[in-house]
Amino acid sequence: MLDEAVRAIDTREELINALIEAAELEHGLLIQYLFAAYSLKRRPEEGISVEQVEKVREWGGAILGVARQEMAHLGTVCNLLTAVGGSPRFGRPNFPQAMEHYYPFDFQLERFTMTTLERFIRFEKPVDEAVEALEGVAPNLPELDRVGELYRQIADGFRTLDLAYARSRQTLFVGPSEAQDADSWTQPIGKGGFNVVPVTDLASALAAIESIVLEGEGAPTDREGSHYDTFLDVHREYQAELAADPDFDPARPVVITPLTRTHRDSGPGPFTLLQEGTPTHDLAELFNHVYSTVLLMLMQFYDYGGETRAQRAGLQASIRQSMSGIIRPIAEVLTELPAGEGIDGTAGPGFELYGELQVPSHLPSRWVVLRERTRVAAAECRRLAQVEDGPLKRLGFIATNLDLLAANIDRFAEGGEGA
Repeated sequence: MLDEAVRAIDTREELINALIEAAELEHGLLIQYLFAAYSLKRRPEEGISVEQVEKVREWGGAILGVARQEMAHLGTVCNLLTAVGGSPRFGRPNFPQAMEHYYPFDFQLERFTMTTLERFIRFEKPVDEAVEALEGVAPNLPELDRVGELYRQIADGFRTLDLAYARSRQTLFVGPSEAQDADSWTQPIGKGGFNVVPVTDLASALAAIESIVLEGEGAPTDREGSHYDTFLDVHREYQAELAADPDFDPARPVVITPLTRTHRDSGPGPFTLLQEGTPTHDLAELFNHVYSTVLLMLMQFYDYGGETRAQRAGLQASIRQSMSGIIRPIAEVLTELPAGEGIDGTAGPGFELYGELQVPSHLPSRWVVLRERTRVAAAECRRLAQVEDGPLKRLGFIATNLDLLAANIDRFAEGGEGA
């Protein structure tokens, strides 16, 4: 819990800053959840029984379900930002980030272990004590050590500012309604679904924040189905498996925070540099390229620039298909490749950002950038598929998916619908 009272959010600037922090927090959380899920073993040949394979598959599905909801939370935060005059935020600092250096807890990429699960439980742990708000003049950063605390500060900020603007006959909600994402990303929406909440006024802003907190922590009298509850369930089942089989290890030996290079915005913390000049290193760079491309598509979708309804639907479908048909399989291939000579363990996706991502304000240029990036990725994927046998053979169908993505972007740019 907090050691001292936090300061209130009472200016538009502070509210936008807090929402930017929330966007980066959600982004960082969902990546850590994805990394842990991608690291899980999938076959009995990897040293687990057929029954354990099924159990591990269930755990992976549960964690991926949480990650999908975190993606929805990120989209909802972007709606909140747009509504009050901010811009959608999909950037973030690179991993690792040690506790209190940038975030209130360690942010690093770790394979699925008991320790990793306990970190996830802490991320989503409910807040049981209220904090006192103090007023200030200069913009302050929110102070928190639980995810829910940040959102409670943001909700209080919305209430305070909405009242203040109403008294002066102005409005806090200055963003265009057409920029709001009100679409369903999964059909049907349900447990583990992808439900982004549109924001146009105080009531919808508070409803959006409440939906994020409830999915993360659950209600005080009902935690069932929340992220917190999901991780507790997996933790209990993992403990039971270890009690029956002390040698049980459900995850591949993926190294901690695998990176292709060091980054200026990385904080202190453990990481592993993948060996340069290897297919593993090349594939890790390809993964980062594709991951950044998906982020650009998300930025274009949320930063409305005049796209037609069909184009927005096409972007949405492409993002969804890229996550399952490109991002996930490349990540899983990486977890089966050696990290490098003299490095004990396999590689994994580093989710690295090599620079600040920007979406052109000129609509035709947006399509040109996406077109170029997807075609480069498809060509590199085909090259790596020819390197050797083994896990890299899976890259052939991933290259086909990248070709399809590039063709769809061509059609979207021309105003048509994708395949």
